[in-house]
Amino acid sequence: MKRFGHIRKVKQSPGDIIFMMIVYIILIFATIVTLFPFLDVVFSSLMSSKEMVESAKSVLAIPKHPTLDNYKYVLSGASIFHAYGITIFRTVVGTLLNMTITVLTAYPLSKKFLPGRSAFMQVFFFTMIFSGGMIPTYLVVKSFHLTNSIWALIVPSLLNIYNMIIMRTFFEGIPEDLEEAARIDGCSEWKCLLKIILPISKPALASVSLFYAVWHWNSFFDVVLYITKRELWPLQTLLREVVLTMSMAELNASMADVATPPSSSVIAATVMVSTIPILLVYPFLQKHFVKGVMIGAVKG
Repeated sequence: MKRFGHIRKVKQSPGDIIFMMIVYIILIFATIVTLFPFLDVVFSSLMSSKEMVESAKSVLAIPKHPTLDNYKYVLSGASIFHAYGITIFRTVVGTLLNMTITVLTAYPLSKKFLPGRSAFMQVFFFTMIFSGGMIPTYLVVKSFHLTNSIWALIVPSLLNIYNMIIMRTFFEGIPEDLEEAARIDGCSEWKCLLKIILPISKPALASVSLFYAVWHWNSFFDVVLYITKRELWPLQTLLREVVLTMSMAELNASMADVATPPSSSVIAATVMVSTIPILLVYPFLQKHFVKGVMIGAVKG
């Protein structure tokens, strides 16, 4: 006796087929548009100066003789490895502190019985829409003697309101029966948070952590504001200087009518050096990243 019958395929109408064709065409076009700039940077970073000049008029030139000379130039010297260390320290420590403050803020605000919950949220929303401004923030950082310190890049941005809302929304979706059962068993609020709430909040934790980590890794403007010592420059600020230096050298050479190797290939290698670490981490957290965006979009 057969337990399962044959699965019949649903016959699609001509309208459905046309619709799916349009969807696939749009997706293919969006994929090409998204990948084109990245592939252009990758190919440019592997080209020599001579090949870069020869392929200047090509839309997407594939290197005929790939070379790593541009990467050797960018990675030459100890300063870039020191900048990598500063960036890694900022990203790791900053993300851990961000997540600690975010969780400790979002968890109590997810409780409907918290007195003044609505007022607290209104204050947070107000600060998200109307920030203090660049100059007042700088004066506060300077008054705490944090300028020319790695902590000037971490402390002023300990809490992101949007990320806090994502965590609060996720906590609100956790059944209250779990916490009530834990309290009946004698769990305190701290133990309930650490032993029950956080372990089942891994998707939200991973998503928000990625938000913070990517921000710390890519940030450079706050360094311009608070850091004047070159030895405290993170990777993005150092690579920004490389790009500006190469661009100015190319501009001066063109004005003086002097032949000089193009800086585009070096700039492309610089971009790749700064993005490769994030590209290696992102695929493992992509599903959590998307889920975190959806959590923030469903409830505010």
